[in-house]
Amino acid sequence: MARLWLIFFLSIYTTVQAGLFDWFHSLSPKGKRAQAVLTEFEPKVEEALKEYQVPGLAIGVIVDHELVYAKGFGYRDLEKKLPMTTETLFGVGSCTKAFTAFLAGMFVDEGKLSRDTPVFTVLHDLRLWNYDVTYHLTFRDVLTHRSGLPRHDFLWYNANMERNELLKKLQYLEPACHLRQRYLYNNLMYVTAGIALEKIGNQSWEDLVTAKILKPLGMQATNFSIEKMKQSRDHAIPYIEKGKKIEPMTIRDFSIIGPAGSMNSNIEDLALWLRLHLNEGILNNQKFLQSSTLQEMLIPQVITGGTPEVQDISFYSYGIGWNISSYRGRYLVSHDGGVDGYTSVVAFFPRENVGIVILANKNLSVLPRFLSFQVQDLVLELSAMDWLKEGLESLKKTRDLADSTPGAAEPMRKTGTQPSHSLSDFVGKYEHPGYGVLSIDLENGKLKATLNDFSYLLEHWHYDVFVIAEDVQQKLISLAGTKCSFHTNISGDIAEVAIPFESNVKEIVFHKKQEPALQTLAYLRQFTGQYEIYGYTVDIHIRNGTLHAAIPGQPLYELVPTAENEFSVKAKTGYNVRFVLDSNGLVSEVLLMQPYGTFSAKPKI
Repeated sequence: MARLWLIFFLSIYTTVQAGLFDWFHSLSPKGKRAQAVLTEFEPKVEEALKEYQVPGLAIGVIVDHELVYAKGFGYRDLEKKLPMTTETLFGVGSCTKAFTAFLAGMFVDEGKLSRDTPVFTVLHDLRLWNYDVTYHLTFRDVLTHRSGLPRHDFLWYNANMERNELLKKLQYLEPACHLRQRYLYNNLMYVTAGIALEKIGNQSWEDLVTAKILKPLGMQATNFSIEKMKQSRDHAIPYIEKGKKIEPMTIRDFSIIGPAGSMNSNIEDLALWLRLHLNEGILNNQKFLQSSTLQEMLIPQVITGGTPEVQDISFYSYGIGWNISSYRGRYLVSHDGGVDGYTSVVAFFPRENVGIVILANKNLSVLPRFLSFQVQDLVLELSAMDWLKEGLESLKKTRDLADSTPGAAEPMRKTGTQPSHSLSDFVGKYEHPGYGVLSIDLENGKLKATLNDFSYLLEHWHYDVFVIAEDVQQKLISLAGTKCSFHTNISGDIAEVAIPFESNVKEIVFHKKQEPALQTLAYLRQFTGQYEIYGYTVDIHIRNGTLHAAIPGQPLYELVPTAENEFSVKAKTGYNVRFVLDSNGLVSEVLLMQPYGTFSAKPKI
């Protein structure tokens, strides 16, 4: 009986093993060689994890249409010592963009879309920073990062809003250049494209990608939800390096920018994705995309510019959803991804029929990129280069620069200065029409700024400039060292704060909001009435819930509360109104403050 059970067990084991590894027998000679050299290379990968302080990663390699190598290294969970596997899920960040671009290509093939169609023809409520861009921005523009709009990522990062709300904010963002003038990487434009594709396909972007790409390909583990990934039995815990120590990082929901970077996937699923591209849009006898449509995505559309990160990569450009470059004389298509605690590289060489996926569970790690170079050299049989050593040297330079930055900034500091006001006067809510509300609070004798539930501790730098001394929460990119400049209005009150949230444009200016008590009808009514100045009558009245001033022969002016009994004239820069009250709380005088003088108006008797 025992012998029968043994035979039965061996039979099942043999069947399972054949199911898992039957691809080995169909490998091309090039594929078998790649598998052998990568297996021999494994100790170097283990060593690199320690040197780069990366908890774990997974590698997948495709050669001649087949997955020839797939393996996990290190840990997906350091605390529980759970090993990394080929099924471990990671956030893949901007590698999502290729799926959005591919979906757009499918609609092109179906005759529902032209890449040179203005997005406005699909999204009629789209409003951008000027008329020309609003009506002429095309799908090709948004998918190739040539809209002229820089990233403005702190607008949406950790924001509690619906995806469609982002569209309403675009008109308030400052561009860095003209439409099609140059390449400027932008997540918001991919969100815009995704919303337009939803309109065309009459489904959510997630449902469209699932139905038209993921399910037919067999990418069963790939999803768009952080919660769904966390429920998986095999997902990587994200980590961040803080103070030269590795600690877990908060997993954040990126669904607000779904089409630009919300997907979670693993090596096995992404191998199918690359096989589809290497086989010119066909997989499992199903044609997903016309070959010509796919080829247009994989050729340069815009020059990205910049200095090459390494000497063996040149001709940097961007296709449609992919970076295009020359790697040691070979045509390389790739994209990196980076979200909180995860770093990814998805790359392929169309002419050599080679694809590489590397996923790591550490925030902004350089290891996946330099490891991909090393793997590429091994698989393509290129002359040996020690990319891992070069990556370590690059990492050391970055760390040394970070350590030296605070000291280097000291010469620019004006010592012995004080803020113009007490810290309590800086407290309040400041608003930008695009970025939303920034709160300034006073805690334990120090100012704290909060935007999108991210808080930053501020320390006085000089005059009315404060520096972000510490990020309260972990985030993809730290803002420590960023300067925040407070400005006063003509009355000398703190009126705004300027913060360089986007480096390609001027500082983002948040204007101080007044307390709700200064906006109630009961408060405003005390100022209504007629006032006389130089024989003219100024009529102060309430209209649509706000105070207005009517002056003969002039437009109607809206008055905006700036402080108790003080207002600014909305349409006139530098014009303010101050109401002077007597001991009975009645208006005795109105001071009309203008850039060239202050004039007094008295209540009309």
